[in-house]
Amino acid sequence: MTRSAWQIECAALVKLALPIMATQVGMLFMGTVDALMVGRISGTALAAVTLGNLYLWSLIIFGNGVLMALDPLVSQAIGAGDRTDARLSIQRGLLLALALSIPTGLLVLVCEPLFVLFGQPAEVIGPARDYCLASIPGILPFLVFVVLRQTLQAQSRTLAILIVILVANILNALANWVLIFGNLGCPSLGVVGSAWATTICRWVLPFAL
Repeated sequence: MTRSAWQIECAALVKLALPIMATQVGMLFMGTVDALMVGRISGTALAAVTLGNLYLWSLIIFGNGVLMALDPLVSQAIGAGDRTDARLSIQRGLLLALALSIPTGLLVLVCEPLFVLFGQPAEVIGPARDYCLASIPGILPFLVFVVLRQTLQAQSRTLAILIVILVANILNALANWVLIFGNLGCPSLGVVGSAWATTICRWVLPFAL
């Protein structure tokens, strides 16, 4: 491979990788904003959100990892000019997202006895449980978003993903401000408000994308 060809390949790789990296940071930043805003309530509230978010992500990450297998499947199908196979991969990915959301949600339902088993402070367990339960409706749309994200990444179409993540972060911060602290006439929901803000954003992600 000549030097010029090497430079072209590197430029293409960087162009693809930077939006993907920024998207990952944006997804993590949503949780950071939740923690920063809930931390203004109390240390207990911050601990509850941190515990609930850690437990939730430890479950969702499995489905996220499974669905990342779409990336090579879709890219290979499109590279081979087989759009039928690409469509089938996407359809199966959506069905798999639905299937994975069910056991994930069921495992979230039993979070409280697990928190007790692992010796978490009693004053943190209740709010952490409430946070997890309010997050269950956001599991399916998040996994659907992963399917769409991997499909677009497989086609080197990453700008839309980045824009949607940026919008979701702005919406998440606004929803946290409204629901946690009871602004704009809404009741103050505290820890549960943070969970509902994230859940709302997770429904926005796939529809916006």
